[in-house]
Amino acid sequence: MRFFLFISVCLFLTSCVSDTSIKQDELIGKWIVIEALRNNKKTNTLEGAFFYFDQHILTTNFMGGENQAGYQLAKNVLQLTKGMDYTFHLERTPELGVIVMKTKIQKTEFLFKLKKE
Repeated sequence: MRFFLFISVCLFLTSCVSDTSIKQDELIGKWIVIEALRNNKKTNTLEGAFFYFDQHILTTNFMGGENQAGYQLAKNVLQLTKGMDYTFHLERTPELGVIVMKTKIQKTEFLFKLKKE
């Protein structure tokens, strides 16, 4: 009986774990940078930056001018291809419609807090 109770509690607890993975269809659309950090320090130079995802192409202006790249998403890792060669790590936030993207470019760490438009 104790074993059955133990198994029931374990199954209940594992079923309550929330899924933190971000699916590709959730990315589709325009995301605005609402906060940006460069080497863990807030920066205002990325104000007005955006990331626009369609089914296969990312359009962004975070590097200055508007650029496009293909992308692949797997296990919250966004790999840009064909145009830009960057890898972003995505995280959910408690805020609805807000995600965090982290990357490292030329030894500089970036964190983008994005809100879906």
